[in-house]
Amino acid sequence: MKVILHIGTEKTGTTSIQRTLAYERDILAAGGILYPKLFGSENHMEIAVAAMSNARADELKMVELSRQDCDHPEYRRRLKDQLHSEIAEGDYHTLIISNEHCHSRLLSDEALIRLVDLLSGAVPVSDIEVVVYLRRQDRLAVSLNSTRIKLGGNGPLFPGGNSERMPDYFCFDRLLDRYARVFGQGKLTTRLFERDRLHDGNVVIDFYQVTGLGCPKFIMEELNTSLSATQGLFLERFNQTFPMVWQDKINPDRGPIHWVIRNACSGPPFRPCRTDAQQFYGRFSGSNAYVRDTYLGHLDRPTLFDEDFGEYPFSGEASELTPDQLFEFVTAIWRHKGHGAQGN
Repeated sequence: MKVILHIGTEKTGTTSIQRTLAYERDILAAGGILYPKLFGSENHMEIAVAAMSNARADELKMVELSRQDCDHPEYRRRLKDQLHSEIAEGDYHTLIISNEHCHSRLLSDEALIRLVDLLSGAVPVSDIEVVVYLRRQDRLAVSLNSTRIKLGGNGPLFPGGNSERMPDYFCFDRLLDRYARVFGQGKLTTRLFERDRLHDGNVVIDFYQVTGLGCPKFIMEELNTSLSATQGLFLERFNQTFPMVWQDKINPDRGPIHWVIRNACSGPPFRPCRTDAQQFYGRFSGSNAYVRDTYLGHLDRPTLFDEDFGEYPFSGEASELTPDQLFEFVTAIWRHKGHGAQGN
């Protein structure tokens, strides 16, 4: 059986791809292509959880082990059984696995070897093709920051001081080399997440085209909208008191705060100043050149990514909430809790 392993990266339209694949599951199955349900997630996060080491402390793993009410080895066993069961239900020649956490959380060769073992232990694998999309690092960081704040995190927008090693998350040379060592460089299909580089300017259509799936009948648009700059400021302060993880457990006091304030202080998303974005991007000049030469040698320009920074303002944005803005957030929370109607 052929396996198409889509590993993201994060913030490259993965939700749109996954929602379209899930919506078209029956259409794909009729053509011998399985997009499995696993334990119910559209994005196959179960795959990344199972491939993590037993010792790794991870929020996603905490949630999944709690949901399945089992330890990590048992979770792997159940997932193999579930995948094998789904494959046995039809006459399939291709299996599609899509999960962006394979980019962000599987950071060693050993983790990828566990991933191969998981797949080959559930089904005879004849070929594994790895599909990956790359997004310019400063744009990736800005989009990641919005998601991280929604989920209760804090931290610098652009990580890594001048003397610090840059996180693997942004170093595409390490990512691609890791997958090339385990799966083989010839098995990597590397794409750029730039509109004019995608088929019809759409990542879902592009994914279908490069994997030989044809044309999608339906395209589920991206639902992961960015926070407004003001919403981001509020949540940064909120997260300091109500983080997602508290005492090694998911914090029960946090609640769906980013959903509660979704209509408060709406506006354009936060954008850092242009100089900061350019300086951060510049940290990757060497590694990006290596990626271009090694994995995208056919590219018709000298740089891996486009280098237009016109989307960023010349100066930074406000860093404090006004009293009126703060009151708008308090009002949204008050109404959500039902205090206005109950009078308590």
